[in-house]
Amino acid sequence: MEAKTNYTIVGISVVILTAALLAGALWLSVGFDQKKYKIYAVYTREAVSGLSEESPVKFNGVQVGSVSKIELSPADPQLVKVLLNIEEDTPITVSTSATLISQGITGTTYIGLSASSADLTPLAKIPKEPYPIIPAKPSLFGQLDAVLKEVSQNVNSVTLKINQIFDEENARHLKQTLANLETFTTVIVNNNQQIDKTLRSTQIMVDNIAKASKDLPELIHELKTGVYKFNQMAGEITRASEKVGSAMDSGKTALDRITQQTIPPAVVLLRRLDTIAANLEQVSAQMRQNPSVIIRGTTAPKPGPGE
Repeated sequence: MEAKTNYTIVGISVVILTAALLAGALWLSVGFDQKKYKIYAVYTREAVSGLSEESPVKFNGVQVGSVSKIELSPADPQLVKVLLNIEEDTPITVSTSATLISQGITGTTYIGLSASSADLTPLAKIPKEPYPIIPAKPSLFGQLDAVLKEVSQNVNSVTLKINQIFDEENARHLKQTLANLETFTTVIVNNNQQIDKTLRSTQIMVDNIAKASKDLPELIHELKTGVYKFNQMAGEITRASEKVGSAMDSGKTALDRITQQTIPPAVVLLRRLDTIAANLEQVSAQMRQNPSVIIRGTTAPKPGPGE
């Protein structure tokens, strides 16, 4: 009776274990997750090495889905089309972007999502596309690759320009310049004492200029005083010249009056005096010839015919 009971317990245990194994296998293969997912597409020009189907999709570091399919775009072979299964309640908006992120150099690769603003406008499908398209942003390695390419191009350009600058002729000129510089330094070394004397003289001159600059305000004040006095003197000279001009104008007026009022009578008087002098000269001549003319007067003229 005890042996039969043991077989029954063993059989029940085996059935329970088998059911548990089947449930575990079903959970591992199908799962009991009842979350709903929505498909989104991402187009990128970067190589997706390290990314595979079932790779995680994380929004700000939180896993919200997985990669469902990776293929080349049938419209453009330079584009890689990546389909994403993302939980339906994930806020995929018009500001959401996707980036290919690698965890370290040899770590796993996943799709990282991020939003550039707080706008909650849902991302909608565009015409002729079966799924909404999340725009792709260059990854860190993509940015580094672009920067390195640009740096390489700049280095090549600088190298080319350097080669153009340091051609044979310019190298010869540079060599001559270095030789002249060596000669110049040799002259400086040989005339070190003279240069020291010159520097000391320069320092003395600078000190004298500094001393003179201290007296400069007083000199400027004296100069201003002299200029002020000179301006006063110039004003006085101007006023005196105005008075002299006024006096000269008065003298000219007086001279004009004298000329107009005195000279004409004087001329008449001189003419009369000239006539009187001529008469006196005539009388004097007659007296010299006949002194008796004073007593008898002049001789009467001879009578004419018939008198």
